[in-house]
Amino acid sequence: MMGALTLDLVREQAQEPLFERLTTLGLPGNKTEQYRHFAIKPLFARDYTLKTAAVHTPKTGERLVIENGTVTELPAGCSISYRSPFPADPDHYDALYFLSHLLAPAVIALEIAEEASFELRHIVSDARTLLPYRLSLTVAPEKHAEIFETFEGEGSAESLVLYGIDAKIGDGTALRWIRDESGTAEETALIGTHRFHVGANGRLELKTFDFGSAQALHLYKIDLESHARCDAGHLLMASGTARRGNVVHIIHHAPHATCVQEARSVLRGAATGIFDGLIRVDAKARYADARQNTKAVLLSPQAYMYAKPQLEIYTDELEASHGATIGQLDEDALFYLRSRGIAEKEARSMLVLAFADALIGSVGDNAYAERIRADFRSAYFTAPAAKEIP
Repeated sequence: MMGALTLDLVREQAQEPLFERLTTLGLPGNKTEQYRHFAIKPLFARDYTLKTAAVHTPKTGERLVIENGTVTELPAGCSISYRSPFPADPDHYDALYFLSHLLAPAVIALEIAEEASFELRHIVSDARTLLPYRLSLTVAPEKHAEIFETFEGEGSAESLVLYGIDAKIGDGTALRWIRDESGTAEETALIGTHRFHVGANGRLELKTFDFGSAQALHLYKIDLESHARCDAGHLLMASGTARRGNVVHIIHHAPHATCVQEARSVLRGAATGIFDGLIRVDAKARYADARQNTKAVLLSPQAYMYAKPQLEIYTDELEASHGATIGQLDEDALFYLRSRGIAEKEARSMLVLAFADALIGSVGDNAYAERIRADFRSAYFTAPAAKEIP
């Protein structure tokens, strides 16, 4: 057992620029803005066994499978290597981005040279373990890639996964990244720290789906160059005592970039949902188009939503909008359904499923959308019973 998580864990790397950046930011606490509602201190105080992945020759299959940090299966047509040191983003805003880089012995580097579509499956099965690992992704110019990211956590009670993606989307390249993550309170806590760089005329479609009672937070930094586009959608269905959500910083660095971001959350029991979204438009990023919207439905008096949509603008030549709403189910719609003989419980479920389907239906691949829809229904209908708002 390694004891509480402190900077001493990576002290021997004190000469690394990443360590300097980590010490400048400091390990996050309950007053750190992006972790204010995540209860991170109890996670750091646990006793873990530190597990770092070994280099392994994976078999060729249909998926990219990372099992307890080790690549065990690789889809045909893709190749990986291991990079150490790795040129991490020195301007990332989150300390755990740097900590995970320092703890991971090497970054798993995935190269996509041709059109590709596959599932990335994370499997975590070790209990009471601190598991750091990172994956980098490079898509060749003018190519399209689609990645469907899933998680399995059976047997991983009281563990903490620190993982992340560093993706470079080349000029004229398109990447669709769909994260479908379900977890229960009996499974590992997870913190993902990510950086996506979208080159000129590149396109990123980021769709995230977080369901269940597990503790999980993802922190994204997305950089947009000239004429780049980012379409981001985030659906959260949290239950029990979950604390989970997304922190997303999207930065327009050059002219004519576009970002559209929509977040929807459904909260049950005593769950806390987190959406902290920042869109920054730099002075050089003229003619930007930036739109951001978040909506949340609270189904119980104990549920809590922390929604913080933000625009930070340094040019006058742009179009921008943002908004946020938090409330209960639409009473008029509920009355309409009840007046047609539909039982209240069923009517409420219909409204919740319709609310969620607005984002699930935006997933371009029908097969993936059906899997996400099934995961949402499973999480919604098996959530721990709690008194809900009548």
